[in-house]
Amino acid sequence: MVVLLNIPNQTDDLNLGCIHLAASTLTMLMDTILNRKYAYDVIVKADWTVIFMFMGLFVWLRDFQNTCFPFMAFEHLAPYMNLNTIEGVLLFSVFVIIGSNIFSNVPLVILIVGHISDLYDDCGPLGGLLLAWISTIAGNFTLIGSVANLIVAEKARSSAKYHISFLEYFIFGFSSTLRILYVCLPVVYFMGKLAAKI
Repeated sequence: MVVLLNIPNQTDDLNLGCIHLAASTLTMLMDTILNRKYAYDVIVKADWTVIFMFMGLFVWLRDFQNTCFPFMAFEHLAPYMNLNTIEGVLLFSVFVIIGSNIFSNVPLVILIVGHISDLYDDCGPLGGLLLAWISTIAGNFTLIGSVANLIVAEKARSSAKYHISFLEYFIFGFSSTLRILYVCLPVVYFMGKLAAKI
């Protein structure tokens, strides 16, 4: 996958989804050959419920993009989320936290990543760095903030017979997310500004 993504002048012509599909297929094939197992044994290891959940999530996401609602909300708030100001960064962080816990963090990033450059003037990777950091941490705010949380909760329920409730998770996720996010946000912001100067 790394090799395919770094082929000069060819990456633009490749469908990025096909690169990941080819890499995962090759990995499964190598596992079958090296461990001398039947392909069926390898395929059975895949968690198909998670795969189908992601497929459904991205189909829903594509249709939601077509409504233009996310872009209207983003464009309405964009003038106030100037990443060159402290107030703008704080408002942006609140927007990403709330959005990540409505849509889940990965879908939110997919929805707004193309418009992130509208929030700052010539600051290099600052917008992408802040979006990556805030959305990653914001996914821990509630149980539905990240699909990874749901996967872990489902595994805990099915294998360990332990049920994680929304409120039980929120009591821990709320405080830990805000502390980690806002203690480290100045460091991430400084790194983004520094990278813009290099």
